[in-house]
Amino acid sequence: MSKNYYYTCPIKALYMMKEFKMFASDKNENLFLRYSLFEPDFKLFRILEELDKIYVAKESEHIFEPKKHDLAGFTRDDGISTIAQYDEAKKAFINGSFRILKKYNPKIIMRDNKQFFMPEVEND
Repeated sequence: MSKNYYYTCPIKALYMMKEFKMFASDKNENLFLRYSLFEPDFKLFRILEELDKIYVAKESEHIFEPKKHDLAGFTRDDGISTIAQYDEAKKAFINGSFRILKKYNPKIIMRDNKQFFMPEVEND
């Protein structure tokens, strides 16, 4: 079973294409959406706006792996939401001196001082 990453918001998808050079496609992986966006493109926005789901192309999925200094948000067992920073040496998100467990599903919210939008996930 493989995972498919997607956005339902065309603004978030365009932002990720522009800022993080993400490639996107529709469900059929049509090539007309598989290019990096360096300048705002309202024609592309209109195309994305028509789609229910804007899929992340397989060659761009690597950008969702944590990188050094990424900030991630997560919710603890007690219901409190907080932030942790990724530590490359420990290969984990760290909040103070505590390692954040994967069960908390930390989602990257900031990379390189830029807002970062994690996609939704569906399984085949």
